[in-house]
Amino acid sequence: MLLQLDDISFSYPGSGCALFSSLSLSFPAGWTVIAGPNGVGKSTLASIIAGIIAPDSGRVRKDSDAILCPQVFGGLMPEDWADIFSGGNHVGMLKSELGLSDGMIERADTLSGGEKKRLQLLAALSHSPGILILDEPTNHLDQYSRDLIVNALRSFDGIGIIISHDRTFASALSSRTVILGRDAEGTVSAEDIPLPLPEALEESGQRRKAGREAYDGILSAMSAERAIVRNLQERSRAKQRKLTKRDIDSRDHDAKARIDGARLSGKDASLDGAVRNHQTHSRQLGDKLASISKPLKRKEGLTLSSGIYVPTLSFPETVLITGGYSLAVPSLTVAAGSHIAITGRNGSGKTLFLKAFHEHLLSQGKGRWVLYIPQEFSDAERESLISSFLSLADDERGIILSDLYRMGSEPSSLFSESPCPSPGELKKLALAMSRRDGRTVLIMDEPTNHLDIVSMRILEGMFREDGKEMTMLLVSHDEAFLSACTDTVWRVERNGSSGRLIPS
Repeated sequence: MLLQLDDISFSYPGSGCALFSSLSLSFPAGWTVIAGPNGVGKSTLASIIAGIIAPDSGRVRKDSDAILCPQVFGGLMPEDWADIFSGGNHVGMLKSELGLSDGMIERADTLSGGEKKRLQLLAALSHSPGILILDEPTNHLDQYSRDLIVNALRSFDGIGIIISHDRTFASALSSRTVILGRDAEGTVSAEDIPLPLPEALEESGQRRKAGREAYDGILSAMSAERAIVRNLQERSRAKQRKLTKRDIDSRDHDAKARIDGARLSGKDASLDGAVRNHQTHSRQLGDKLASISKPLKRKEGLTLSSGIYVPTLSFPETVLITGGYSLAVPSLTVAAGSHIAITGRNGSGKTLFLKAFHEHLLSQGKGRWVLYIPQEFSDAERESLISSFLSLADDERGIILSDLYRMGSEPSSLFSESPCPSPGELKKLALAMSRRDGRTVLIMDEPTNHLDIVSMRILEGMFREDGKEMTMLLVSHDEAFLSACTDTVWRVERNGSSGRLIPS
């Protein structure tokens, strides 16, 4: 099996800098995890490997077709239906392993986000690919679905690539991690670390810390050498001033003879030699500094809310119905500043409730205070958000860009000819834009989906620190994240074709 990237270079159309420059990587059989900050090019690299995007230079060598399962599932294609329903025992076993029935597949449009993700994987595996690339495969998934997917993927014997921030999931499949990152000049590099994702992140962090310390150490040594050179040069100039005959009486032959003797003795030559030695050492340090990448130092995190009014929210007792499923919701009151976690299995109706709550707040005239961020942005929502950002005055855009940077982004792609930020970048752009609007109610469906591990940590800190300045309703399967930034739990339970929301 062969998958080799040779000197790949790529730039977004209209971008003034290269995303990848002479990037080379090889992928053996088995699973490799690709990790790194949002916007660093993980999904773009996956598209290059799959042949969806052509690199500007370099080549991708592979001996079989590659199938990419993108973050957003666009639905089954005609060839998917054919392989799923005529694939024999192999596909039948996959259906069972992924917890999918023929009836569920036939009503694909009504499946929950997690169920659609399992269906996407079934479609990919039914084609028996030699190279399989999964972009954030555990987005939307509860623990039950994660376990199903891990079991299904363990039997895959081709070359597998996982783009993921899910440390538990990644570690269950792979002991090799490629971490993409940028230096201070914006160049993307790849660290190939033969460790599972959690240990690789720790190792990468230690390397970055050591790199920063080494870089700062060379800078400090160069500064010290330059100070020594300045001191020696001043001493040499002072000595030269003492050896001048300019102020000596022309008839004082003895004084002139002493100066001539001092000049001939070469005592000042030692100072000049010392200056040359330290200058040489300083140049050597400069050459060493130029041979290593400048480490990126950045400020992280910010206060999310910039509003002054946090409304009390309410929702009437009702029954929500969709696709033959009903969800009973009691009368609800949300105190200002509450941070509420909404939990439950895939398909229980969490997203159904969240959308209904948002629509109810709009009908009450509270929309100006509310930021609703869905699991996935539609094309229209994406275009509207990007257009709103680009229409801002330069100083306002500068503030938004600074906020995005502090949330772990490299937002330069927003100024490309055809801006196409990743789903994670769109979430952060929506959050940054909400600060200028003074929104103080955040309704967010799966906030950690599509976010890298660095951005997750930053977002967790932001949500935790906002306290009573914002009301939050968060749907998530990430228990650690919810535990860190929410204070109340509402559970959604399903029993067959009906379910109920249970506030604590």
